[in-house]
Amino acid sequence: MDKIIFFTKAPRLGFGKSRLKNYLDENQRLQLTIDLINENYKKIKKTNKDYVIYYDGSKNDIDFLSGEKIHQQGDDLGARMKNSIDKQLSFSNKVILIGSDLINLSEKEINRAFEQLDFYDIVISPSDDGGYGLVGMKESLDIFSNIVYSKSNVLEETIKKIKEMNKTYKLLDEIYDIDDFTDLLKAEFSSKNIELLGAGEYNINYKYKNKVIRINLQSQLGLGKEQIKYEYNALKELEKSTVTPKAYELYDKGKYLPFGFLTMEFIEGRALDYNKDLEIAAYMLSKIHSTKIEDSKLIFADKPFKNMYEEFECMYSYYKDWENKNKDTEKYIDKFMLIAKRSGLNKKIEKPCIINTELNNRNFIIGEHSKVIDWEKPIIGECEQDLAHFLVPTTTNWKTDVILDKKDMLDFLNIYKKYRKVDMYKFFKYLMFNSLRGVTWCSMAKVEYSKERKIKNEDTIEKINKFLSREYLEMLSKLYEEFK
Repeated sequence: MDKIIFFTKAPRLGFGKSRLKNYLDENQRLQLTIDLINENYKKIKKTNKDYVIYYDGSKNDIDFLSGEKIHQQGDDLGARMKNSIDKQLSFSNKVILIGSDLINLSEKEINRAFEQLDFYDIVISPSDDGGYGLVGMKESLDIFSNIVYSKSNVLEETIKKIKEMNKTYKLLDEIYDIDDFTDLLKAEFSSKNIELLGAGEYNINYKYKNKVIRINLQSQLGLGKEQIKYEYNALKELEKSTVTPKAYELYDKGKYLPFGFLTMEFIEGRALDYNKDLEIAAYMLSKIHSTKIEDSKLIFADKPFKNMYEEFECMYSYYKDWENKNKDTEKYIDKFMLIAKRSGLNKKIEKPCIINTELNNRNFIIGEHSKVIDWEKPIIGECEQDLAHFLVPTTTNWKTDVILDKKDMLDFLNIYKKYRKVDMYKFFKYLMFNSLRGVTWCSMAKVEYSKERKIKNEDTIEKINKFLSREYLEMLSKLYEEFK
């Protein structure tokens, strides 16, 4: 008689999938665990073979599965697997043990595993993390003892034991399990060819074939679950500019990913170099700012300076109320806030266009087909806001060591003016406001980074501290002189 052991942890809130805790809350992790258990359980049932559930944890937490249930016994994972297989082999000819968090297991592969035991002593389905998700045998063989199952050489050590016993083994097709966030993407797209491109403060980007998978974790615009749809719509509106990536599919949520994501065109190239790419940058921005607005779904900034100032107040409030704030930093920001407020907040938008609002050198992919990427916070605003944000020290110095002087900025604007007019007074006012936006964002982020965040970036922490330092704030003061 053949027997399948379904080997699982009984799911419980707050336990399991700990490597996903920075991305999924405990309810999402629990639901993922339950979904994987149910999915693999159904595949086992489809084989029509006898099965038994060996569980670790509380039986009450696994009662959603039917069938015989036996509590796992043993001091470690290896001992628990060995004891489970040994017991079932006492009244079965062949036993296959299967994990519960596998994502590409099929009933066909389970049946193949049993068939291969006619020719081999042991069958194993390796996993891409160096372990395995299925193991089977027809006699009791201790291939489990003295192996550290948290390491990446589990399969290697297991095969070494098999060879020392002079036993034969068959490696079946590779199987995937879900341990970390990249595994979720592999499961979602049924492929192991998923490459991390980068993780920002609010999004994670992966490459899959010729596409970018962009996953939204938080919204800077307060849109919640609607954030990814907002970005998708922006990309669709901007397609006619020809200098932004094409958006392909939009997902409210995936089979495994519990939040929204989109796929878009992957662009080959490199980040913008301030020393040699400003001409192409000016051209691309002029194309974006000249894109005709038709039935736009984007937020309209009727009073952009007022909107920005209210954003500053909101971000800065976290720092103002923080018990660990630096008094010197607070004094500078208070001064900047007052000057910005007195400069006038009620001026209405005059020449509306689509703007990115967060341009930095990493937003530009320079190559054969150069594009402007990362459209998580676009609005209908004024081109001067975008230009000022792109050139202000708190932007250029964020990911590079570059700080442009006034001549550098004017040289760039003269290139841009070949394609589109610029209101210079408004540009310098936006320059002041964008520096304040960078500083108040850093003040809020300083507080957030003192707590647990979903994504932590050491380079970001270093720049936050630099931008809030007395020396840096003093350097920014010159941007406010004209508006005192």
